Amino acid sequence: MQLETKKQFLNYQNKPLWWQSFNTFYHSPLIHGIILVFPAEEPCYTKAEEEAQALIKEHNYTLPVLYCKGGVERQDSVYNALETAPASCSHVLIHDSARPFFTAKLIADLVEQFENGHKAVIPSLPVSDTVKEFAVTSNFSKIVTNTPNRNFLRTVQTPQAFALPELFRAHKLIQEEKLPITDDAMAMEELGIPVLLIDGEKSNHKITYKEDLEMLEKTSFLPVTGYGYDVHKYSSARPFVLGGVALDTDIMIEAHSDGDVLIHALMDALLSCMAAGDIGKHFPDTSKEFENISSLILLDKVMQLWNKTSLTLTHVDLTIICQKPKISTYTEQIKKNMCRLLGLSENQVNVKATTEEGLGFTGNLQGIKAVALVSAVKML
Repeated sequence: MQLETKKQFLNYQNKPLWWQSFNTFYHSPLIHGIILVFPAEEPCYTKAEEEAQALIKEHNYTLPVLYCKGGVERQDSVYNALETAPASCSHVLIHDSARPFFTAKLIADLVEQFENGHKAVIPSLPVSDTVKEFAVTSNFSKIVTNTPNRNFLRTVQTPQAFALPELFRAHKLIQEEKLPITDDAMAMEELGIPVLLIDGEKSNHKITYKEDLEMLEKTSFLPVTGYGYDVHKYSSARPFVLGGVALDTDIMIEAHSDGDVLIHALMDALLSCMAAGDIGKHFPDTSKEFENISSLILLDKVMQLWNKTSLTLTHVDLTIICQKPKISTYTEQIKKNMCRLLGLSENQVNVKATTEEGLGFTGNLQGIKAVALVSAVKML
């Protein structure tokens, strides 16, 4: 049975279904802006845009979001969105919000292929059933005419990834010649641009029929927590860097890299969520490769691993423990830095500092330590 309510506005966890896809895109550090396309009919469009703006404001989301009206056909809606994209945009991912269960890993897998020179990349799955082609006879019977080799057949999913100039050119051709297409990869095919198939996700189901709504109830998430801890001694070796922010202090740090104790604790917490060991395993302090290296570069390498998992980062709590220097004047700057580096909003990152009341090695001004607690969810 077909759905009565438009799929993207179905209720899921007390929010419209499109919000699930929006959140996955928003929390990927590979995404730099989102365009939401809503049905053009009034008052549906105005209501949808107002609801979207309210949700984004409620969650303190800061990523740029643009809005545009859809068209009569799917291809018209995509064309309108491409015209809305800013001039600085070079690549886009096109997604159908009726597929709410894709992961950040799929985004990373698609975007990775841009670096290999591909201009069109789509996720796909092998066909498990035998497929038949048929013809309709004069009495409307269906007679099999061919059985394609299913080893050379794939079903495709969204999001699909494209170089924007080529996709826009392809859609202009489709508009001018009024060609019917079923996905954006087909538009690129019309232009003669090779389309790369990569593995999709079995959980990336499409909501089409009423029976599919059961998937919304069955889908569950596993909460995951990662803990990180790091310590550095004070010495005369390196300038003081904390959370990627240079501190104005005479105190210096002893370290193999740049000694950013907060980033190191954060990386350990992220690796803990992935059950992927610790920073010593990935970036040993015996390796010349990592000598003097910025911890921000190391964090980027950890996030590249993260983006290949099915984990979604939801919250980060960071604690800096030292007697001196005074950290409170830097916590807001560090927090903004963390939000930018992790692709999180300000209500998802907490940064605080404390002393140990003159006790222990921190109290004796021998060093500094940091603790990181990372919360994430993993789709089952």
